[in-house]
Amino acid sequence: MKVAAVRAWARADGRARLYQADSQRLGQIAAASIGVILTSPPYWVSNGGRSTADRYARRLAVGFGREWRRVLAPDGDLWLVLGDRHNGREWVGFDALITAWLRRTGWRLQSKGIWAETRSRERWDNRINYLLRFRKAGRRVRPTAATLCWMLPLPRTHPASTWDATPAPVLRALILQSRRRGPILDPFCGAGTVGRVALGLGRDWIGVERDPRMAELTARRLKMARVRG
Repeated sequence: MKVAAVRAWARADGRARLYQADSQRLGQIAAASIGVILTSPPYWVSNGGRSTADRYARRLAVGFGREWRRVLAPDGDLWLVLGDRHNGREWVGFDALITAWLRRTGWRLQSKGIWAETRSRERWDNRINYLLRFRKAGRRVRPTAATLCWMLPLPRTHPASTWDATPAPVLRALILQSRRRGPILDPFCGAGTVGRVALGLGRDWIGVERDPRMAELTARRLKMARVRG
């Protein structure tokens, strides 16, 4: 099977790189080179039951988690922003499903927070968003007194964006609690909100986005130029 060429962009100051690629394969990123992975994967939006959600959680943990483990530094942090869903019968409890699958593949949950959407556009579906911090097995986080809890409306995203954004105050707080060395990677970067927050905090950033239209949007928003060759 022919593999599509990876398109790349970079900022002139060298602080940010962007790849249009499938983040199940991150061969363009060196092993153990990433300090923090902070991302919000596409939300599970099926009306199926827990078995359907469990298959989705397994795909994230196994299909993508292997590359996350490879590129993340031994003491690096993996933050997942994940929505829960009421399927008409019950809340699915998606945080427990993804935590169980990541645990099976060598990760341990270290911090757990929540962002509850106010003034949601939906009656009850995706108002609860979990903020889950994982480290590789054997690498624990020293506990702090910080409480990771927000009640915030869904922020405005770029008019051309396909995806909703996570509020900037939430992203900023997660970064400030994370490993301070190494770039921040968003393997589902969408319109580049994590990149904007990371760069604003003086952190280097790497984004990966499969959708070519969204990759081009992120490149424009972050003032990145195409890398040739």
